[in-house]
Amino acid sequence: MNENFLKDLAALYSNPLVQNMFMEYFTKMQQEGTQAAAKFFNTAPAKKDVLFGMGPDVFEKMAEFYTGFGFVSQKKHEEVLKENESLKKENAFLKEVVQKMNLKMFEEGSRGIQEAWQEGLAKQLEMSKDMAKTFFELFKDIKK
Repeated sequence: MNENFLKDLAALYSNPLVQNMFMEYFTKMQQEGTQAAAKFFNTAPAKKDVLFGMGPDVFEKMAEFYTGFGFVSQKKHEEVLKENESLKKENAFLKEVVQKMNLKMFEEGSRGIQEAWQEGLAKQLEMSKDMAKTFFELFKDIKK
């Protein structure tokens, strides 16, 4: 951009009609996005006017400057908010599914550990009975 362009731009923007059009362009850009605003100002009536014939180009450069800061249109912002809400719901659903799966695995694992513990106790009890039987038979034999 050269110095003349900035002077021309300042002179153009000082015109109340251009200010009005820019505010309309800016509002349309906020609500519907840059492409919709560019289409709106590239219509035949806007091109017929010599003053505003270069308007869409200037507005487009201003929009590029505006978007360079990372701002997005309200429409895009609302779309992202909706998508964010959808992702939050999906995330909550997935967390619940994973939680249920972990609980089920824990229950099954606990059941397996409980069964193994019971089998171990039963075997130990059986071995203790056998040892006691053998011990008593040993004393029986010693008494005779």
